[in-house]
Amino acid sequence: MMQLESLLGLRLTRIEVCEAWGKALPKRDTPSWGLSAALAMDFGEGGNAVSLICTSPLRYLSHQQGTMFGLASGTSVSLGYRVTVCESADALTLKYLTTSTQAGVPHWSPWRKVVQPAIGQILINVGVTANQRMAQGQGWGIELNFASGQNLRLSYRADLDGNIELAAPGENFRLEQITVQHPDQDFGWLHPAAPLNFILDDQVWPSAQVAHWPHTLRKALQSHHEPDSVYRQTMLRALLARFRQRPLHLLRLLALRYPVQVKDVPDGLIQEVATALRKDSLAGLVR
Repeated sequence: MMQLESLLGLRLTRIEVCEAWGKALPKRDTPSWGLSAALAMDFGEGGNAVSLICTSPLRYLSHQQGTMFGLASGTSVSLGYRVTVCESADALTLKYLTTSTQAGVPHWSPWRKVVQPAIGQILINVGVTANQRMAQGQGWGIELNFASGQNLRLSYRADLDGNIELAAPGENFRLEQITVQHPDQDFGWLHPAAPLNFILDDQVWPSAQVAHWPHTLRKALQSHHEPDSVYRQTMLRALLARFRQRPLHLLRLLALRYPVQVKDVPDGLIQEVATALRKDSLAGLVR
């Protein structure tokens, strides 16, 4: 693998992202910087072109182990995300290889170009630095300094669904609460209607929404004198089954660090599910 120093002296020509995050947030909360599950930056042109590819291990490898970098002090630190520096001729293949599966399941999302003021600028310095101002504590990332005076930093955001953040150093997106209205938005995998099938009581449920509950449970919900209690207990069982059977989504659930409000999910239930499954995970480690 090529080193980060291979990028020095080259002009940034393009930035592409995969599974960009933030598109469903209210406009006033939409970050002006980039959050995505994977990112590629192309430097130079022709046969000398080099690419920097960063991918989220939480999203594509079912763990949170990032690339390790050695510091001048002799210690090694993890960036949180995975890093590959390669010739741009090989970048297209590598981009799709690294983002084509999720937990062993074939998965495809398009890569899209993004506009960034640093495009067209020459990179004069690159290195691994610490960020003391991260919302979730100190984090290590790649800092890029351009001849124009603009600086960018690539940070891992385990607290934001394992996304990689491209922003000016010290400028990190902050969120007070995760709000999910439908399954097609960011964090939509928390919604009952998300198309994540699972098995419960020897039956396949296409999703956890009421329309996909077995007929007997739907009838019980309609006729019970305490329908809210029945709904909560059934939704709890359904979400527990869903996440137990989907290791990748379980890891994403356990990585959440913000209060969560999901439409059609009773208040506090997502946190209850996460707490129960975290205990399961800890119990498994003890055995």
